[in-house]
Amino acid sequence: MRAAGCLLTVALLAGCTPAPAAPAPKKAASTPAATPSATLAPLAAGSENCELPGETADDLKAADARTAWRSLWVDEDRGSLGLLAAASDGSLWSTYTRERKQGRALVLEDGGVRRWDGSGWDTFEIPPARPPHPQTGTAIAAASADRAWMFGVLNGASPEDTAGYTATFENGAWHSEPLAEPAARSVGWARTAAQAVEGEAWAVNGRAAVSGTGQRWRQHTLPAAASALGHGDGALWAVSGADLEPAAMRRQDGAWRQITTPAFPRAGEVWEPRTTLTDVVVIGPDDVWAVGGVSWLVEGEYDDDNEPLEKGHPLALHWDGTTWTCHWGPATSTLGRMIRFSQAEPDGRGGLWVVGRDDLLWHLDGRRWTRHPLPAPPGTEPRIASLAWRPGSREVYAAGSVTSRGADSSEISHAALWRA
Repeated sequence: MRAAGCLLTVALLAGCTPAPAAPAPKKAASTPAATPSATLAPLAAGSENCELPGETADDLKAADARTAWRSLWVDEDRGSLGLLAAASDGSLWSTYTRERKQGRALVLEDGGVRRWDGSGWDTFEIPPARPPHPQTGTAIAAASADRAWMFGVLNGASPEDTAGYTATFENGAWHSEPLAEPAARSVGWARTAAQAVEGEAWAVNGRAAVSGTGQRWRQHTLPAAASALGHGDGALWAVSGADLEPAAMRRQDGAWRQITTPAFPRAGEVWEPRTTLTDVVVIGPDDVWAVGGVSWLVEGEYDDDNEPLEKGHPLALHWDGTTWTCHWGPATSTLGRMIRFSQAEPDGRGGLWVVGRDDLLWHLDGRRWTRHPLPAPPGTEPRIASLAWRPGSREVYAAGSVTSRGADSSEISHAALWRA
């Protein structure tokens, strides 16, 4: 899946900088560079119903439902959960950010990596890969309570001095190291996605990918840029992510192969419609969903934050082995805090969960769509940071926070965990 976003800390804000396109500088050579792997010729695919939808279009026709989600845990201390990975043994791995007031300022601090055993959390610190450079985690994957991986960025004084790193949890502790060039120029930077696949980790960002267990990382070249991963039933897919032109690809015969996506109109001016694919769910080799949406800015109109109003339609794009079929959701806008689908995960029974807003999830059970709000304590609002499916089960988890307002109207957050 795609990363939930940068882990925010006061000292580590540089980790939210997108990966540059500049040539790679000197190696950060803890892991030996590998020869990038070849890619296969693209596979041409048909498409249906993929013209831009009209204002009244709504193929999903989702109904509000009694929520299938329940609260598992809310922290007493101030803070929030960020990245989330679920392993088949039921363990969860998440990043944690502490929150505290310092005068009138809100200070956010790295609270380490936490492991959930079903009833409580253990906290671990990831040692710096290149002291004294600070580092930020951007994507996490987990195979079990005993093996997990973090990908992130080592923040240097300049882009040339900044590089991706990887950390591996084994033998009860984390150890970290810089990634080798050329993957270090993109993997670990903002918008990296990671996934545990058959006992090893995969991570992608842009045209670069790495795979391995932590002893040695193999490097791969993708046929198109990607920042989201999905794995299921032996198949591994990647899609372009929220900030790039639509693209989809799958791992096949030891190489990556692009699957051509529908010929969505390409945006020119900022006000023209732009289609993006934000995440991918693999139910089977010939049963894949890519989600995202089409959006555009409305000239002369503004939302509640006095930003240009953005409108759109969420999109659920289905692959049946030969053809993509577009299913468009209803018209939305930033006034309603939704313009496209974001993160998505399988539900373990042939359907999927998709984040529509940070407090509302959409569910496809294979036949119909429903909408499910997240529960929260009275006087608070839930906020999803990450979504994760426990492989081999029907359990899906959401991590984030519940927020309220203090006496001075400042926002107060408490880390929270939910399960469907």
